[in-house]
Amino acid sequence: MIISEPEKKAVELIEKYCIESPARLNLEEIANAEYLIVEETDTDNYQGKINFNEEYGLISINKNIAEPGAKRFTLAHELGHYCNEKLKIKNYKLMQCKLTDIYSYNVGQVRESDANIFAAELLMYKPWFGKFVKERKINMDVLKELAEYFNVSLTAAAIRYAKIGKYPVAVILSTNGVVKWSYINEYFPFRWIPNGYKLREESSAYDYFQGKEVQTCDDLVPAHTWFSEDFNCPKDVYLREQNVVMNNYHSVLTLLWTK
Repeated sequence: MIISEPEKKAVELIEKYCIESPARLNLEEIANAEYLIVEETDTDNYQGKINFNEEYGLISINKNIAEPGAKRFTLAHELGHYCNEKLKIKNYKLMQCKLTDIYSYNVGQVRESDANIFAAELLMYKPWFGKFVKERKINMDVLKELAEYFNVSLTAAAIRYAKIGKYPVAVILSTNGVVKWSYINEYFPFRWIPNGYKLREESSAYDYFQGKEVQTCDDLVPAHTWFSEDFNCPKDVYLREQNVVMNNYHSVLTLLWTK
């Protein structure tokens, strides 16, 4: 398996500090050992911020982040900026990371994507992750257990599963009735769902944006509901769909998998 540079740097930290399990992973202690001060600040301008040079720095985390797993991923993201970039700068560098930088997949900015890759590997190290999901059938309950076990957001756990798991899945975040982003793994039969795609009423996720109660158990839906713009998607194929409402972001996280 090809491992990226951000992943290598995350693994180096795990090995450097002899971390044997997620329960032993204390991000603030690691940051302090790497000469980084960590503080929480009251701001709405960013989720996380880091001011650093090649030797030390200051990480600021938005104290208003309600979800502990999301706050932890933000800290890992900022630590990723430091480990990925500290040897590439000559003077101080200031980076402010917004919600879209940290919680969106494939934001189109290399530095932000690399920081997310680093954070995912550090928090959900492949050997730990693989051992936890081994021989378990995919559904939203498994993702919730993953999020709790690794102390990360449900979104981070879902993307991680889709990226390194072996089961055909697609993860989709919808906001205000349209697709904000999606991650489709290589085993999934359909590939194309554009950002901005309007949800169709056949999907349970659609109900949330109509002010209705969203069905939380998995349901069979026509694949065409989500992949109508994919020319390889026939109308007689069905997928499993399960949703979680994210009220803080006025969004719905959708998991799709083959039946």
